[in-house]
Amino acid sequence: MSYSVNVRAVAFLAATSAAMACGGDRRTPKVDTSAGSVGVDSAPASATPTAVLTDENVFALLDTAFSAMIATDQLAKRKTTGAVNDFASRALSDNEATKRGIKATADDLNIAPVLPDRDVIRDQPEAMRDLESRTGADFNRAYLDRVIQVRKDLMDEIDDALEDGEVRQEPVRKFLSDVRVNLDAGRKAAEDLRSKQG
Repeated sequence: MSYSVNVRAVAFLAATSAAMACGGDRRTPKVDTSAGSVGVDSAPASATPTAVLTDENVFALLDTAFSAMIATDQLAKRKTTGAVNDFASRALSDNEATKRGIKATADDLNIAPVLPDRDVIRDQPEAMRDLESRTGADFNRAYLDRVIQVRKDLMDEIDDALEDGEVRQEPVRKFLSDVRVNLDAGRKAAEDLRSKQG
Protein backbone atom coordinates (compact mmCIF):
# COMPACT_ATOMS: atom_id res chain seq x y z
CA MET A 1 0.00 0.00 0.00
CA SER A 2 2.72 2.40 -0.91
CA TYR A 3 1.61 5.92 -1.64
CA SER A 4 4.81 7.18 -3.20
CA VAL A 5 4.82 10.61 -4.73
CA ASN A 6 5.91 10.61 -8.35
CA VAL A 7 9.50 11.69 -7.75
CA ARG A 8 9.84 13.26 -11.21
CA ALA A 9 6.78 15.41 -10.61
CA VAL A 10 8.02 16.27 -7.15
CA ALA A 11 11.48 17.13 -8.40
CA PHE A 12 9.91 19.44 -10.94
CA LEU A 13 7.37 21.04 -8.65
CA ALA A 14 8.30 21.54 -4.95
CA ALA A 15 9.84 24.25 -2.67
CA THR A 16 12.59 24.79 -0.02
CA SER A 17 13.83 23.14 3.18
CA ALA A 18 12.36 24.15 6.53
CA ALA A 19 14.78 24.75 9.35
CA MET A 20 14.79 21.85 11.79
CA ALA A 21 15.19 23.05 15.34
CA CYS A 22 18.27 21.69 17.06
CA GLY A 23 19.10 20.95 20.64
CA GLY A 24 17.33 19.17 23.45
CA ASP A 25 16.81 15.44 23.30
CA ARG A 26 18.50 14.44 20.04
CA ARG A 27 16.43 11.26 19.93
CA THR A 28 13.30 13.35 19.32
CA PRO A 29 13.57 15.40 16.11
CA LYS A 30 12.26 18.95 16.54
CA VAL A 31 10.62 21.09 13.86
CA ASP A 32 10.43 24.88 13.84
CA THR A 33 6.76 25.74 13.26
CA SER A 34 6.99 29.50 13.66
CA ALA A 35 5.84 31.81 10.87
CA GLY A 36 8.43 33.58 8.69
CA SER A 37 10.91 32.93 5.90
CA VAL A 38 11.93 29.33 5.43
CA GLY A 39 15.48 28.31 4.52
CA VAL A 40 15.92 30.90 1.77
CA ASP A 41 18.49 33.69 1.95
CA SER A 42 16.86 35.62 -0.89
CA ALA A 43 13.42 36.06 0.74
CA PRO A 44 12.60 39.75 0.83
CA ALA A 45 12.75 41.41 4.24
CA SER A 46 9.29 42.83 3.63
CA ALA A 47 7.73 39.38 3.14
CA THR A 48 5.06 38.89 5.75
CA PRO A 49 2.65 36.04 6.34
CA THR A 50 -0.77 36.58 4.77
CA ALA A 51 -4.27 35.27 5.39
CA VAL A 52 -4.50 33.89 1.83
CA LEU A 53 -2.15 31.09 0.85
CA THR A 54 0.17 32.16 -1.95
CA ASP A 55 2.66 29.98 -3.82
CA GLU A 56 5.29 31.06 -1.27
CA ASN A 57 3.05 30.19 1.69
CA VAL A 58 1.95 26.85 0.30
CA PHE A 59 5.48 25.59 -0.27
CA ALA A 60 6.69 26.76 3.13
CA LEU A 61 3.71 25.05 4.74
CA LEU A 62 4.33 21.84 2.79
CA ASP A 63 8.00 21.81 3.66
CA THR A 64 7.37 22.37 7.35
CA ALA A 65 4.57 19.78 7.43
CA PHE A 66 6.73 17.19 5.69
CA SER A 67 9.57 17.89 8.14
CA ALA A 68 7.16 17.15 10.99
CA MET A 69 5.85 14.01 9.31
CA ILE A 70 9.43 12.78 8.79
CA ALA A 71 10.23 13.36 12.48
CA THR A 72 7.11 11.43 13.50
CA ASP A 73 7.91 8.56 11.10
CA GLN A 74 11.50 8.35 12.40
CA LEU A 75 10.18 8.03 15.93
CA ALA A 76 7.72 5.34 14.84
CA LYS A 77 10.48 3.37 13.11
CA ARG A 78 12.38 3.27 16.42
CA LYS A 79 9.39 2.35 18.57
CA THR A 80 7.43 -0.13 16.45
CA THR A 81 7.61 -3.57 14.90
CA GLY A 82 5.61 -5.49 12.32
CA ALA A 83 3.02 -3.84 10.09
CA VAL A 84 3.19 -0.45 11.82
CA ASN A 85 6.98 -0.39 11.41
CA ASP A 86 6.59 -1.33 7.74
CA PHE A 87 4.08 1.51 7.31
CA ALA A 88 6.40 3.99 9.08
CA SER A 89 9.33 2.93 6.88
CA ARG A 90 7.33 3.44 3.68
CA ALA A 91 5.94 6.75 4.93
CA LEU A 92 9.43 7.94 5.89
CA SER A 93 10.84 7.08 2.48
CA ASP A 94 7.93 8.72 0.64
CA ASN A 95 8.00 11.84 2.83
CA GLU A 96 11.77 12.27 2.43
CA ALA A 97 11.42 12.02 -1.37
CA THR A 98 8.66 14.62 -1.34
CA LYS A 99 10.71 16.96 0.87
CA ARG A 100 13.70 16.71 -1.50
CA GLY A 101 11.38 17.48 -4.40
CA ILE A 102 10.00 20.50 -2.56
CA LYS A 103 13.50 21.99 -2.33
CA ALA A 104 14.31 21.29 -5.98
CA THR A 105 11.08 22.76 -7.28
CA ALA A 106 11.35 25.95 -5.23
CA ASP A 107 14.74 26.48 -6.79
CA ASP A 108 13.42 25.72 -10.30
CA LEU A 109 10.42 28.05 -9.95
CA ASN A 110 12.26 30.81 -8.02
CA ILE A 111 9.82 30.60 -5.12
CA ALA A 112 11.05 31.99 -1.80
CA PRO A 113 8.80 30.26 0.75
CA VAL A 114 7.29 32.26 3.61
CA LEU A 115 5.28 30.52 6.31
CA PRO A 116 1.71 31.78 6.74
CA ASP A 117 0.22 32.68 10.11
CA ARG A 118 -1.74 29.44 10.18
CA ASP A 119 0.35 26.37 10.74
CA VAL A 120 -0.96 22.88 10.11
CA ILE A 121 1.54 21.41 12.59
CA ARG A 122 1.30 23.94 15.39
CA ASP A 123 0.92 21.13 17.95
CA GLN A 124 3.91 19.07 16.72
CA PRO A 125 6.13 19.54 19.81
CA GLU A 126 3.33 18.40 22.15
CA ALA A 127 2.42 15.52 19.84
CA MET A 128 6.03 14.32 19.78
CA ARG A 129 6.27 14.45 23.58
CA ASP A 130 3.03 12.50 23.83
CA LEU A 131 4.24 9.88 21.36
CA GLU A 132 7.60 9.57 23.17
CA SER A 133 5.74 8.73 26.38
CA ARG A 134 3.80 5.86 24.80
CA THR A 135 4.83 2.28 24.10
CA GLY A 136 3.54 -0.83 22.36
CA ALA A 137 -0.01 -0.94 21.04
CA ASP A 138 -0.77 2.41 22.70
CA PHE A 139 2.04 4.02 20.66
CA ASN A 140 0.86 2.32 17.46
CA ARG A 141 -2.66 3.70 17.84
CA ALA A 142 -1.46 7.21 18.77
CA TYR A 143 1.05 7.27 15.88
CA LEU A 144 -1.53 6.18 13.32
CA ASP A 145 -4.07 8.67 14.69
CA ARG A 146 -1.44 11.41 14.26
CA VAL A 147 -0.61 10.28 10.72
CA ILE A 148 -4.29 10.39 9.78
CA GLN A 149 -4.95 13.80 11.36
CA VAL A 150 -1.88 15.54 9.91
CA ARG A 151 -2.72 14.28 6.44
CA LYS A 152 -6.33 15.43 6.77
CA ASP A 153 -5.20 18.87 7.97
CA LEU A 154 -2.65 19.21 5.17
CA MET A 155 -5.21 18.14 2.55
CA ASP A 156 -7.55 20.84 3.89
CA GLU A 157 -4.80 23.44 3.51
CA ILE A 158 -4.11 22.27 -0.05
CA ASP A 159 -7.82 22.44 -0.86
CA ASP A 160 -7.95 26.00 0.51
CA ALA A 161 -4.93 27.01 -1.56
CA LEU A 162 -6.37 25.55 -4.75
CA GLU A 163 -9.83 26.99 -4.21
CA ASP A 164 -8.94 30.57 -3.28
CA GLY A 165 -7.08 31.23 -6.53
CA GLU A 166 -3.94 32.74 -4.96
CA VAL A 167 -1.76 29.86 -6.13
CA ARG A 168 -0.68 31.47 -9.38
CA GLN A 169 1.55 29.05 -11.28
CA GLU A 170 0.00 26.08 -13.05
CA PRO A 171 2.96 23.79 -12.19
CA VAL A 172 2.35 24.62 -8.51
CA ARG A 173 -1.37 23.81 -8.84
CA LYS A 174 -0.51 20.47 -10.52
CA PHE A 175 2.02 19.67 -7.84
CA LEU A 176 -0.46 20.42 -5.05
CA SER A 177 -3.04 18.17 -6.69
CA ASP A 178 -0.50 15.34 -6.93
CA VAL A 179 0.59 15.78 -3.31
CA ARG A 180 -3.05 15.80 -2.19
CA VAL A 181 -3.75 12.51 -3.99
CA ASN A 182 -0.74 10.91 -2.32
CA LEU A 183 -1.62 12.31 1.11
CA ASP A 184 -5.10 10.87 0.74
CA ALA A 185 -3.69 7.47 -0.21
CA GLY A 186 -1.44 7.58 2.86
CA ARG A 187 -4.38 8.57 5.04
CA LYS A 188 -6.43 5.64 3.74
CA ALA A 189 -3.55 3.21 4.31
CA ALA A 190 -3.12 4.52 7.86
CA GLU A 191 -6.87 4.24 8.53
CA ASP A 192 -6.86 0.66 7.28
CA LEU A 193 -3.93 -0.24 9.52
CA ARG A 194 -5.46 1.69 12.43
CA SER A 195 -8.69 -0.33 12.14
CA LYS A 196 -6.62 -3.46 12.81
CA GLN A 197 -5.01 -2.02 15.95
CA GLY A 198 -8.12 -2.14 18.13
